[in-house]
Amino acid sequence: MTSTHEDPLFRDLSADNEPEVTEIESLCLRCQKNGITKLLLTKIPFYKEVVIMSFCCDNCHWENNELQPASKIQEKGIMYKFKVENPRDLTRVVVKTEWASISIPELEFEIPSQSQEGSVTNIEGIIERSVSALHSKLEYVMVENPDAAKKLEEFLEKMSKLKSGDSPFTFVLRDCSGNSFVENLNAPLSDPQLEVSHFERSQEEALMLGLYIPDDTENPSSEQSEEKSDLKDEVLGLPTNCYSCNAQCITNMKIIHILYIIFFLKLAC
Repeated sequence: MTSTHEDPLFRDLSADNEPEVTEIESLCLRCQKNGITKLLLTKIPFYKEVVIMSFCCDNCHWENNELQPASKIQEKGIMYKFKVENPRDLTRVVVKTEWASISIPELEFEIPSQSQEGSVTNIEGIIERSVSALHSKLEYVMVENPDAAKKLEEFLEKMSKLKSGDSPFTFVLRDCSGNSFVENLNAPLSDPQLEVSHFERSQEEALMLGLYIPDDTENPSSEQSEEKSDLKDEVLGLPTNCYSCNAQCITNMKIIHILYIIFFLKLAC
Protein backbone atom coordinates (compact mmCIF):
# COMPACT_ATOMS: atom_id res chain seq x y z
CA MET A 1 0.00 0.00 0.00
CA THR A 2 1.40 3.35 -0.96
CA SER A 3 0.43 6.67 0.63
CA THR A 4 0.38 9.93 -1.25
CA HIS A 5 1.37 13.19 0.44
CA GLU A 6 -1.01 16.06 -0.12
CA ASP A 7 -0.38 19.67 0.80
CA PRO A 8 -2.76 21.04 3.45
CA LEU A 9 -5.61 23.24 2.29
CA PHE A 10 -4.42 26.13 4.47
CA ARG A 11 -0.65 26.54 4.18
CA ASP A 12 1.51 28.63 6.50
CA LEU A 13 2.02 32.25 5.49
CA SER A 14 5.76 32.24 4.86
CA ALA A 15 8.23 33.72 2.42
CA ASP A 16 9.65 30.22 1.86
CA ASN A 17 6.37 28.79 0.57
CA GLU A 18 5.01 29.63 -2.85
CA PRO A 19 1.41 30.80 -2.29
CA GLU A 20 -1.33 28.86 -4.08
CA VAL A 21 -3.67 31.53 -5.42
CA THR A 22 -7.03 30.62 -6.95
CA GLU A 23 -8.36 32.98 -9.64
CA ILE A 24 -12.09 33.25 -10.36
CA GLU A 25 -13.82 35.41 -12.96
CA SER A 26 -16.51 37.41 -11.16
CA LEU A 27 -18.82 40.38 -11.64
CA CYS A 28 -17.55 43.90 -10.93
CA LEU A 29 -20.03 45.77 -8.73
CA ARG A 30 -18.96 49.13 -10.15
CA CYS A 31 -19.19 48.70 -13.93
CA GLN A 32 -21.15 45.40 -14.05
CA LYS A 33 -18.48 43.81 -16.23
CA ASN A 34 -16.27 40.85 -15.37
CA GLY A 35 -13.14 41.13 -13.27
CA ILE A 36 -10.84 38.70 -11.47
CA THR A 37 -11.13 37.59 -7.84
CA LYS A 38 -8.02 36.02 -6.30
CA LEU A 39 -8.35 33.77 -3.25
CA LEU A 40 -5.50 32.79 -0.94
CA LEU A 41 -6.16 30.21 1.78
CA THR A 42 -3.40 30.54 4.35
CA LYS A 43 -2.52 30.07 7.99
CA ILE A 44 -0.90 32.92 9.93
CA PRO A 45 1.74 31.74 12.46
CA PHE A 46 0.47 31.61 16.07
CA TYR A 47 -3.00 32.52 14.82
CA LYS A 48 -5.44 30.52 12.67
CA GLU A 49 -6.67 29.98 9.11
CA VAL A 50 -7.84 32.94 7.03
CA VAL A 51 -9.06 33.55 3.48
CA ILE A 52 -7.52 36.59 1.76
CA MET A 53 -9.57 37.90 -1.17
CA SER A 54 -8.50 40.41 -3.79
CA PHE A 55 -10.64 41.72 -6.65
CA CYS A 56 -9.41 43.72 -9.65
CA CYS A 57 -11.38 44.96 -12.67
CA ASP A 58 -9.41 45.78 -15.82
CA ASN A 59 -12.41 47.66 -17.25
CA CYS A 60 -12.97 50.34 -14.59
CA HIS A 61 -9.76 49.66 -12.60
CA TRP A 62 -11.66 49.19 -9.34
CA GLU A 63 -9.79 47.17 -6.71
CA ASN A 64 -10.94 45.69 -3.43
CA ASN A 65 -9.13 43.63 -0.79
CA GLU A 66 -10.77 41.73 2.03
CA LEU A 67 -9.97 39.16 4.71
CA GLN A 68 -12.37 36.58 6.15
CA PRO A 69 -11.51 34.27 9.07
CA ALA A 70 -11.94 30.63 8.11
CA SER A 71 -12.74 29.68 11.70
CA LYS A 72 -16.04 30.01 13.56
CA ILE A 73 -17.01 32.95 15.75
CA GLN A 74 -15.32 32.45 19.11
CA GLU A 75 -17.17 31.97 22.39
CA LYS A 76 -15.85 35.30 23.71
CA GLY A 77 -14.65 38.55 22.25
CA ILE A 78 -10.99 39.52 22.39
CA MET A 79 -9.15 42.74 23.21
CA TYR A 80 -5.50 43.61 22.56
CA LYS A 81 -3.77 46.51 24.31
CA PHE A 82 -0.33 47.09 22.86
CA LYS A 83 2.26 49.66 23.92
CA VAL A 84 4.10 50.94 20.83
CA GLU A 85 7.56 52.01 22.01
CA ASN A 86 9.85 51.89 18.97
CA PRO A 87 9.75 51.82 15.13
CA ARG A 88 10.00 48.00 15.10
CA ASP A 89 6.66 47.76 16.91
CA LEU A 90 4.96 49.40 13.94
CA THR A 91 5.79 46.36 11.79
CA ARG A 92 3.76 43.93 13.89
CA VAL A 93 1.21 41.97 11.88
CA VAL A 94 -2.42 42.86 12.60
CA VAL A 95 -5.31 40.67 11.46
CA LYS A 96 -8.43 42.82 11.64
CA THR A 97 -11.91 41.49 10.94
CA GLU A 98 -14.78 43.78 9.94
CA TRP A 99 -16.17 43.42 13.49
CA ALA A 100 -13.06 44.89 15.11
CA SER A 101 -12.69 48.45 16.37
CA ILE A 102 -9.31 50.16 16.76
CA SER A 103 -8.50 53.08 19.02
CA ILE A 104 -5.52 55.20 20.07
CA PRO A 105 -6.52 56.71 23.45
CA GLU A 106 -3.74 59.32 23.47
CA LEU A 107 -5.29 61.00 20.42
CA GLU A 108 -8.93 60.07 21.18
CA PHE A 109 -8.95 58.37 17.78
CA GLU A 110 -11.17 55.41 16.93
CA ILE A 111 -11.98 53.29 13.89
CA PRO A 112 -15.50 51.95 14.61
CA SER A 113 -16.55 48.36 14.08
CA GLN A 114 -17.91 47.55 10.58
CA SER A 115 -16.50 50.77 9.12
CA GLN A 116 -13.80 48.85 7.22
CA GLU A 117 -13.50 45.42 5.65
CA GLY A 118 -11.27 42.77 7.17
CA SER A 119 -7.58 42.99 6.32
CA VAL A 120 -4.08 41.71 7.07
CA THR A 121 -1.71 44.62 7.62
CA ASN A 122 0.52 46.09 10.31
CA ILE A 123 0.18 48.97 12.77
CA GLU A 124 1.96 51.38 10.44
CA GLY A 125 -0.38 50.40 7.61
CA ILE A 126 -3.46 51.08 9.74
CA ILE A 127 -2.16 54.55 10.67
CA GLU A 128 -1.21 55.30 7.05
CA ARG A 129 -4.65 54.26 5.79
CA SER A 130 -6.38 56.41 8.40
CA VAL A 131 -4.24 59.46 7.60
CA SER A 132 -4.90 59.01 3.89
CA ALA A 133 -8.68 58.72 4.42
CA LEU A 134 -8.81 61.83 6.61
CA HIS A 135 -6.55 63.81 4.30
CA SER A 136 -8.88 63.12 1.36
CA LYS A 137 -11.67 64.93 3.24
CA LEU A 138 -9.52 67.92 4.18
CA GLU A 139 -10.21 69.92 1.02
CA TYR A 140 -13.97 69.57 1.46
CA VAL A 141 -13.79 70.59 5.14
CA MET A 142 -11.72 73.66 4.25
CA VAL A 143 -14.58 74.95 2.11
CA GLU A 144 -17.39 74.07 4.51
CA ASN A 145 -15.74 74.84 7.86
CA PRO A 146 -12.28 76.51 7.90
CA ASP A 147 -12.01 76.29 11.71
CA ALA A 148 -12.67 72.55 11.67
CA ALA A 149 -10.18 72.17 8.81
CA LYS A 150 -7.45 73.76 10.92
CA LYS A 151 -8.13 71.34 13.77
CA LEU A 152 -8.12 68.45 11.31
CA GLU A 153 -4.72 69.55 9.97
CA GLU A 154 -3.33 69.61 13.52
CA PHE A 155 -4.75 66.16 14.17
CA LEU A 156 -3.27 64.77 10.94
CA GLU A 157 0.11 66.13 11.96
CA LYS A 158 -0.11 64.26 15.27
CA MET A 159 -1.18 61.07 13.49
CA SER A 160 1.68 61.33 11.00
CA LYS A 161 4.21 61.62 13.84
CA LEU A 162 3.07 58.23 15.14
CA LYS A 163 4.45 56.57 11.99
CA SER A 164 8.01 57.37 13.07
CA GLY A 165 7.65 55.23 16.20
CA ASP A 166 9.53 57.78 18.29
CA SER A 167 6.48 58.82 20.34
CA PRO A 168 5.05 55.98 22.49
CA PHE A 169 1.32 55.37 22.21
CA THR A 170 -1.28 52.71 22.99
CA PHE A 171 -2.85 50.63 20.23
CA VAL A 172 -6.15 49.04 21.27
CA LEU A 173 -8.00 46.47 19.15
CA ARG A 174 -11.38 45.13 20.31
CA ASP A 175 -13.20 42.41 18.37
CA CYS A 176 -16.52 40.96 19.54
CA SER A 177 -16.12 38.00 17.14
CA GLY A 178 -12.84 36.98 18.81
CA ASN A 179 -11.09 36.45 15.47
CA SER A 180 -8.70 39.42 15.27
CA PHE A 181 -5.00 39.16 16.07
CA VAL A 182 -1.97 41.30 16.97
CA GLU A 183 1.42 39.66 16.46
CA ASN A 184 3.55 38.72 19.45
CA LEU A 185 7.19 39.03 18.41
CA ASN A 186 8.25 37.00 21.46
CA ALA A 187 5.94 34.06 20.71
CA PRO A 188 5.56 31.50 22.14
CA LEU A 189 6.80 33.50 25.17
CA SER A 190 4.74 36.30 26.70
CA ASP A 191 5.15 39.88 25.51
CA PRO A 192 5.41 42.55 28.24
CA GLN A 193 4.12 45.20 25.80
CA LEU A 194 1.04 43.22 24.76
CA GLU A 195 -1.96 42.64 26.99
CA VAL A 196 -4.59 40.16 25.76
CA SER A 197 -7.97 39.76 27.44
CA HIS A 198 -11.33 38.17 26.65
CA PHE A 199 -14.80 39.52 27.34
CA GLU A 200 -18.44 38.48 27.19
CA ARG A 201 -20.10 40.09 24.20
CA SER A 202 -23.22 42.16 24.72
CA GLN A 203 -26.62 41.16 23.32
CA GLU A 204 -26.31 43.93 20.74
CA GLU A 205 -22.93 42.57 19.60
CA ALA A 206 -24.32 39.03 19.45
CA LEU A 207 -27.19 40.16 17.24
CA MET A 208 -24.73 42.04 15.04
CA LEU A 209 -22.82 38.77 14.55
CA GLY A 210 -26.04 36.89 13.79
CA LEU A 211 -25.98 34.94 17.07
CA TYR A 212 -29.03 34.20 19.18
CA ILE A 213 -29.08 34.96 22.90
CA PRO A 214 -32.16 33.84 24.88
CA ASP A 215 -34.00 36.70 26.53
CA ASP A 216 -34.12 36.45 30.33
CA THR A 217 -37.73 37.58 30.23
CA GLU A 218 -38.76 34.54 28.21
CA ASN A 219 -40.75 31.97 30.23
CA PRO A 220 -40.92 28.58 28.50
CA SER A 221 -43.61 27.31 30.91
CA SER A 222 -45.68 24.39 29.70
CA GLU A 223 -48.79 25.90 31.29
CA GLN A 224 -48.56 28.86 28.95
CA SER A 225 -50.62 28.04 25.86
CA GLU A 226 -49.44 30.29 23.07
CA GLU A 227 -50.33 29.78 19.48
CA LYS A 228 -47.40 29.02 17.23
CA SER A 229 -46.61 31.91 14.99
CA ASP A 230 -47.33 31.25 11.34
CA LEU A 231 -44.49 32.73 9.30
CA LYS A 232 -45.93 31.81 5.91
CA ASP A 233 -47.43 35.24 5.39
CA GLU A 234 -44.73 37.16 7.25
CA VAL A 235 -41.83 39.06 5.68
CA LEU A 236 -38.77 38.98 7.93
CA GLY A 237 -36.28 41.86 7.86
CA LEU A 238 -32.62 41.35 8.76
CA PRO A 239 -30.20 44.27 9.25
CA THR A 240 -27.13 43.77 7.07
CA ASN A 241 -24.56 45.64 5.01
CA CYS A 242 -24.80 46.34 1.28
CA TYR A 243 -22.38 44.14 -0.66
CA SER A 244 -21.66 47.06 -3.00
CA CYS A 245 -21.17 50.15 -0.80
CA ASN A 246 -21.11 48.53 2.70
CA ALA A 247 -23.89 50.87 3.90
CA GLN A 248 -26.43 49.52 6.39
CA CYS A 249 -29.61 48.18 4.81
CA ILE A 250 -32.39 45.61 5.32
CA THR A 251 -32.56 42.13 3.76
CA ASN A 252 -36.18 40.95 3.38
CA MET A 253 -36.94 37.22 3.55
CA LYS A 254 -40.17 35.24 3.05
CA ILE A 255 -40.86 31.55 3.55
CA ILE A 256 -42.43 29.81 0.55
CA HIS A 257 -43.51 26.23 -0.07
CA ILE A 258 -42.70 24.62 -3.43
CA LEU A 259 -45.04 21.72 -4.19
CA TYR A 260 -43.29 19.99 -7.08
CA ILE A 261 -40.20 20.25 -9.23
CA ILE A 262 -40.59 18.42 -12.56
CA PHE A 263 -37.54 17.44 -14.59
CA PHE A 264 -38.05 16.00 -18.11
CA LEU A 265 -35.24 14.38 -20.07
CA LYS A 266 -35.53 12.73 -23.48
CA LEU A 267 -32.35 11.21 -24.83
CA ALA A 268 -33.71 10.69 -28.33
CA CYS A 269 -33.62 14.36 -29.24
